[in-house]
Amino acid sequence: MFGQSLSGHVNSNSDKKKLGYATVNIYQNGKLLHNLLTDAEGNFKIKLDTGLYRCEISYAGRKTVTKNIHVKGDEKNSYGLDEDKSSEFVNYMGVEKELAAPASMAEPEYSGAPPRLEEIEVKSAKIAARGGRSESSSYAKKAMALERYDAVGAGAGDASGPGTYNWKNAGVAMRYGYFWGVPSDTSTAKAGRLTAGEINDFSKWNLWTDLAANELKGYKEFWDFSPEGRYVVQLKNNQHLPIAGAKVELMNGDKVLFTAISDNTGKAELWANTKYSAVKGGAVSVKISHAGKSETIRNVRSFENGINTQVMNTPCEQPQDVDIAMVVDATGSMQDEIDYLKQDLNSVIYNAKKISTKLNMQFANVFYRDTADSYVTDKQNFTNVLSNAIAFINKHNADGGGDTEEAVELALDSAINKLSWRSTARTKILFLVLDAPPHNTDKIRTKMLNLASKKKKKGIRIVPVAGSGYTKSTEYLMRCMALATNGTFVFLTNHSGIGDSHINPSTDNYQVELLNDLLVRIIKAFTYMPDCKQEVADLGLNLPDSVVNVSDFVDSASVSNATRKLKWRFFPNPSRGIIHIVADQEIKDLLISDLSGKLLHLIGNIEAHKEVEVNLSHLSAGIYLIRFPIGKQWISGKILLQPQ
Repeated sequence: MFGQSLSGHVNSNSDKKKLGYATVNIYQNGKLLHNLLTDAEGNFKIKLDTGLYRCEISYAGRKTVTKNIHVKGDEKNSYGLDEDKSSEFVNYMGVEKELAAPASMAEPEYSGAPPRLEEIEVKSAKIAARGGRSESSSYAKKAMALERYDAVGAGAGDASGPGTYNWKNAGVAMRYGYFWGVPSDTSTAKAGRLTAGEINDFSKWNLWTDLAANELKGYKEFWDFSPEGRYVVQLKNNQHLPIAGAKVELMNGDKVLFTAISDNTGKAELWANTKYSAVKGGAVSVKISHAGKSETIRNVRSFENGINTQVMNTPCEQPQDVDIAMVVDATGSMQDEIDYLKQDLNSVIYNAKKISTKLNMQFANVFYRDTADSYVTDKQNFTNVLSNAIAFINKHNADGGGDTEEAVELALDSAINKLSWRSTARTKILFLVLDAPPHNTDKIRTKMLNLASKKKKKGIRIVPVAGSGYTKSTEYLMRCMALATNGTFVFLTNHSGIGDSHINPSTDNYQVELLNDLLVRIIKAFTYMPDCKQEVADLGLNLPDSVVNVSDFVDSASVSNATRKLKWRFFPNPSRGIIHIVADQEIKDLLISDLSGKLLHLIGNIEAHKEVEVNLSHLSAGIYLIRFPIGKQWISGKILLQPQ
């Protein structure tokens, strides 16, 4: 264990402003050892061994400061950064964590009749006349959407129904600048308020196949996109640690059907077909290329029949690079989402980086509109200075658009082919923040399929974040993009009361979370790897890891709806592959998944008091989730698999 530490405070020399979320790089002998961020108050602390280090502090619009430090004990330093007049972000002052609404936007009384449409239009027109947003009429539409707020799935405590005026939500929207056509910029936006849900179709595979064959079937032909013929390959070395970054190809003879890169858990998701109209069928094999070695799996099982595990004789290598890109629709209806990025992305990355200070994270941005707008795409290449990425986002506001579809395919092309993704990265995540689909033409449909394929070849995982106004057609396309690239689908919900109404996704149920917490969880799940020394990071999962867990739950099947106790055990924990599970009540479906929620093992109909043995030795070492539903709640725990 380290007995020494380096801590410091970072501020601006000119006005002594605290520089929250500044980038701190620590080098030794020219090698980057740690990449961390200051907290919101400009403070940082890192444990180090005795020795000589170079500390480099960077912040948007400021000159980088470098100091050589001899760490002998607990070293403390202050760092003052001067303005960089040559920087495009010289005027960037950061974003406050919490900004109060101005006095003129006081919370309204929640009574009386809603305003008439004519009143909203007049108010919106006045705002436009005095220099407000050119698309202020879209904010009138926001108001009307709230007036006809659809409360289906809006959560406990919201008694309004479809077509019912919801004063509470309209009041929140007015308070934060969404009701009367007031631009929802960072002077009125409130941090940490957007609510969201996630659908990981890998975790509910049977449900997805049922939806794709029935409720969503019409969109397969519409987009000519349907990931089918799923194969999963699990790669691990002789220490049973996951192998990330291996090239995995699904083959039909000499023809490559699909190419993927193994993720941070060592798994590769492969598809026999992604084009709906493609000819299907044929025997397959899997070719694996890694560290100059090539291996083949001949007898390949489809996912319905299990996971294909391959142990490779390669040394433990844990790449520390992580690339994260934001691709953002910047047309008129997207101001809520852009404001969120300005306010909250700092804290999302700061909390996600707590996995390890050794992770070298880089960030990039692509903003896009449509072909008839002032610009089609505007990109910023990767930088490991988070404040530079936020400053770039800060320059943008929503404008333009006009029709429903936008230039999604051009934005993805720019992100995939013009950003400098590192081949060494263990994780590459592309968050696609949008509320509208691409134009639906033969050429664009083909381009979207090719882009999904290219993403997977580069190991880029797409995570769509659907804002208000998206349709079922867009939902289907985005869920397919997530499946084809080993990602997951995120969507905003009505629970925050902010912005337009949001549709309910096609699924059985989902958990409502703050968007902040959800994005942090996804980044952690897509990034975490046990290191070669088997040191396990604290991922902040807030799940029990002891052998005994006692949870309260409400028995929804009970007429009296009485609170009862459930007792269950899973042991040993940690385990080297074999675990035992027993509960004092029947468990209909018990799921074992990785940190992203991807289903790996399903056990059905466990009888009360009957001990069940599960063999997980085919999985690589790491943290896994064990969970099952009771009523509308999920009972969860975590299992640590150690090398065998």
